[in-house]
Amino acid sequence: MRIAKRLLLLLILLAFSFAAHSCRGFVKEVFKPPKVRVVDVAVASNPPIDPKGPWGFLLTLSVDNPNSYPLNVTYVAYTAILGRETVAEGEQRSNLRIEASGVTEVKVPLTVRTEAFSNVARRMLQARRLDYEFNGSVGLDAPVVGVFRIPFSKTGSIDPIDLLIKKGFGFN
Repeated sequence: MRIAKRLLLLLILLAFSFAAHSCRGFVKEVFKPPKVRVVDVAVASNPPIDPKGPWGFLLTLSVDNPNSYPLNVTYVAYTAILGRETVAEGEQRSNLRIEASGVTEVKVPLTVRTEAFSNVARRMLQARRLDYEFNGSVGLDAPVVGVFRIPFSKTGSIDPIDLLIKKGFGFN
């Protein structure tokens, strides 16, 4: 009797392992991971008017959903680094809908730490160039898979004089 129970238990475990293995292929066929890229980072507040207040930026992400069904964004986590200093980080909880088979723009408000940014601004004006990096991830609630995390990143450099001229604070 004891051997029969063990054999039955072994058969059940084998059946579950084959079922789990076959479901993995099904999930890969049903869910295609979306692509996320950083489109723009824009100034949302006016630092020259209120230099001591928090500085707001608006991060625009483009989410391309290749699936035939919509997805929901559950969170966006981010880190903004200027030079070698982290000037903003956080997590934005949201309930945005990414439409099926298309591109949707997601806007994420960022608040910059003014004390960290003032250190960076001094270095930026001295060097006349500043490297930046935005890193993060978007959490999507997908059917069957659950919450699926998709990373994004953008790097580059800023010339402060060009930035001031473009924003209308130019020196004529």
